[in-house]
Parts: sequence; C-alpha cells; structure tokens
Amino acid sequence: MDGPRRQTQPSVSIEQAARPSFEITVGDPHKVGDLTSSHIVYQVRTKTSSKAYKQPEFTVSRRYRDFLWLYTALHNNNPGVVVPPPPEKQAVGRFDSNFVESRRAALERMLNKTAAHPVLQHDGDLKIFLESDAFNVDVKHREHREPGLGENKGMFSSIGFGSGGGGKFIEHDDWFHDRRNYLDALENQLKALLKSIDTVVQQRKALAEAAGDFSASLHALSTVELSVSLSTPLEGLSDLQFRIRELYERQAQQDVLTLGITVDEYIRLIGSVKQAFAQRQKSFHAWHNAEAELTKRKATQDKTLRSGKTQQDRLNQLQADVGDGERRCHQARLLFEDMGRLMRSELERFESEKVEDFKSGVETFLEGAIEAQKELIELWETFLMQLDADEDGEPFFKPPGISAAPAKPKEEIAPGSSKGSAQEAAATVTAEQED
Repeated sequence: MDGPRRQTQPSVSIEQAARPSFEITVGDPHKVGDLTSSHIVYQVRTKTSSKAYKQPEFTVSRRYRDFLWLYTALHNNNPGVVVPPPPEKQAVGRFDSNFVESRRAALERMLNKTAAHPVLQHDGDLKIFLESDAFNVDVKHREHREPGLGENKGMFSSIGFGSGGGGKFIEHDDWFHDRRNYLDALENQLKALLKSIDTVVQQRKALAEAAGDFSASLHALSTVELSVSLSTPLEGLSDLQFRIRELYERQAQQDVLTLGITVDEYIRLIGSVKQAFAQRQKSFHAWHNAEAELTKRKATQDKTLRSGKTQQDRLNQLQADVGDGERRCHQARLLFEDMGRLMRSELERFESEKVEDFKSGVETFLEGAIEAQKELIELWETFLMQLDADEDGEPFFKPPGISAAPAKPKEEIAPGSSKGSAQEAAATVTAEQED
C-alpha cells in the first residue's frame, strides 16, 4: 500500500506549493470620501496557484496607505531582503488623472514583484493584504497578537538588535564596500536620467499645447475665410494639428509609464537596498555589543573566583550569565553572517532584474516612439493626399480676377504645358468678364 500512495503524490505539487504563481492587477481607481478625507481606492485582483489562500481568484479594495503598511511590515519581517517599495507620496495633484494612472501602474509592479519573490511570497502579511475583506480589523488583531510583526524581529530584540547604533560602522568586506559605492553612483545617474525624462515630458506637453493653439487659430481663420477652396484646407489643417496635439499628449504619458516608471522604481529600490545595508550594520553592532557584554561577564566571573569567596549560588549565577552571553554572542554572529549571505543573493537578484526591466522598458519606449512617428507621418501624408485630390478636382487656391497680369505668363509657357495654358485661359476669361 505504501508504494501506490507515494506514486499518487508527485514532486510537481511540492514545487508548486513552494513556488506558487501570482498574477496581480491593480485597477479601477476611484475617488471616495468627502472634502477633508478624500482619497483614491484601488481594486486589487489576484489569481494564484498557492494553496495558502482560500480561493484561486479574489478581489479586495485597498488605498495608498495600505500599500505603505505592507511595505513596512515586509521590511520588518524580513531583514536583509530587498522589499519592492511603493511610489512616493504626493500632496499636490494626487487626484490628477495622469498621476493616478502612473501610481496605479507603480503599485501593480510593486505587488507583482513582491509576490514573485521567493521569500516575500510566503509572508503572512502579504496574505492579509491580498485576501482579507476586513483588512483594518485583521491588521489591528495581528498587531495586538504579535506586536513585533514578525518572528525574526523578536529574535533580533533578544540579542540586542534594536534601533540604537553601536558607533560608526566601518565596512571590512570589500565586496559590500564596492557594492555600496556602486549603488551610490547608480542612484545619482538614475536621478539625473529621471530629471531628463521629466524635461522631455514637459517639452512634449508644451509642444502639444502649442499644436492646440495652432489648431484653434487655423479654425478661427477658416470660419472667416469666404473662399471655400481656402477655408476647407485650413479647416483640415486645423483638425490635423488637433490630432497631433493628442498624439503628443499620449506620447508624453507613455514616456512616463514606460521608461520613467522604471527609472523611478529603481531609485526607490536602491533606497530599499540601503535599508537592508542599514539592517546589516545593526546586526554587526548587535554582535559586537554581545561580545562586549560577554567579556564583561567573564571578567566579573574571574574577579569573583580570584576573591576566594566560596558563594556557590553566586558562582552558579555568574556561570549561567556567561553561558547566556555566549549563546547571545553566537546567535548574533550567525545572524550577521546569514544576513551577509542573504544580501549577496538579494543584490545578485537586483542586478539580474534590473537588466531585464530596463531592457523591457527601453524596448517599449522605443517601440512607442517609432509608432508615434509613424502615426505622425501618416497624418501628414493623408492630409497632403487630400490636398492633391482637391487640386485635381477643384483648385486649392483661385487667384482673384486681374486684368493684364496673366497675359505675360501665358507667352512664357511652353507649348506642351496644357495644364498651365488652361489655367491662364480661365484667368483671362474671368478678367474679361469683370471688365
């Protein structure tokens, strides 16, 4: 009986349970609340193969501060892990449609990266965020039940891993020292690139506004022009400029949602990496504080033994204190070493994802730029074809009747030019009728 039972449990189910798949979308942003408490609410839809969730598909409502809570909880629960951060706060213009869309896209990328992380996807706070219908109540219950928000944080506090530092930290590992310098340089370059992208976006918006003003001026001119052969092309050119304005506005928004959002995301990710560095520094100070405390306890024990006083209870207590100090020192050292190995793997993951994300972002940016130029060329070509068609049927511009001016060009036209002769004859007839 044992053989058939083992065959009915293939290893695929174990792999799926260890690395479940997630597909998360953040959509339907809508404004709720009154004037003083208004905010945007998003619908978070999740499809997953994880057996830890009650259903394979579910939808919940979340606001921006809920995403901030999730980031803080994951950061506290998993020291050393680079947690994908949410977009920055913005007090002015937070209800603007373009800003809401860019924030929605950034929140969606944050959740999908978090759910794809091999460590973070198993965090209990992520499950609460994605699944709970009574989110605020569950968060309060969890905070009362586990004030530390995470098993690891309790262990850190037991060995002295607190918010206080232990002096200036000097990095002795060349690998981490080089990575820290690299991240500082990368952050500065990405900030400069984001500033340049913002400049390009603003120029596109200004160009779109100029095209709109040009379109309005052409439309106003076409309404006062009496000649139909001139007012019609002017109105067509006005419509063309209006469509060019829409194209520039769409391209500006696309620049933000493709390359701009990627650059901004990695600037924030570097901030998360630096927080992981800070946690590693705290674990280093906790280790050395534990060593200093152990040395102090051993010195007290040796002093008591040299005094010659045979207080067995006191000696037993000192021996127990030394043993506890050795345990704490050993745990702190292991924690620091484990966090170093974890951060190495996290930074390697950061580098590989950075290459893929920027490659995808640049490709999408270039494809959008090419499509925009093709659309612009098509608009102009269509307009020129319409003008040519009008010239074949009805002249684009009929010169006003004049008496003697057309006679001189008529003598200079070559005999084979029938189109020019016909136009000059028509002008002469018009002039004679007016005389």
